[in-house]
Amino acid sequence: MSPNLRALVLAAALVTSGCAGASLDSLDTKLRDLSKQNTEAAQAQLVTLAGEAQADAKASTDPKNRVAFYRVAAVACDALPARDASAPRDCSLIRLAAPLATQDALTRKLMKIQEQVGSSGKLPAAQLAPLQQLFDGLETQFEKVSGLRGRVFALDVPEDFKSRTDRERLIIYCNGVKAWSLYGDVDGAPAATFNAMAQRKKQMTDRLEADGVATDCRTIPATQSFDAI
Repeated sequence: MSPNLRALVLAAALVTSGCAGASLDSLDTKLRDLSKQNTEAAQAQLVTLAGEAQADAKASTDPKNRVAFYRVAAVACDALPARDASAPRDCSLIRLAAPLATQDALTRKLMKIQEQVGSSGKLPAAQLAPLQQLFDGLETQFEKVSGLRGRVFALDVPEDFKSRTDRERLIIYCNGVKAWSLYGDVDGAPAATFNAMAQRKKQMTDRLEADGVATDCRTIPATQSFDAI
């Protein structure tokens, strides 16, 4: 199975029932058919399909569905003969939307764990693995958005959009910091793991500061809508 189809199967697994599932199946069928055609008409239709998946993602109120549709849109961009070069603005913005939707889903899980902090300020040991996984996931989305930053800044988009891109990177970073901090509040949290996560957090800090982004999380919301993409 090709990497593109593996990604599509993963997206389909996230949406298994209801109208969203039917819509995803339809996009899946179109994508498979168009991917086999090496024509200018098929290329134009792939760009359109990416836009359809993006629109479905924006319309969805379910975090998992949003991630699934954005992944389909990204797969459609991958299927283009020249990949992002075939539709640089659309595909770069779609690639940016996918990790942002994922970070929103991760953040909701993080907030639920935060609600479990007791009067002692501690979390049960059962939250060690989930918090480490959330930190890993947020770090991954931070790296993805950071890697796409250069492409977005090279596009003909408003300056406000570029500043929002960096603000979203900061939001992901701050949620990663929160996951790291909560990990330290878990009963029996291994110091070695906590310190290793601190080093990875510092790498994210350094990357933001190298781009001129201040790493002050005190006024940063947990999520920021990017539906204007």
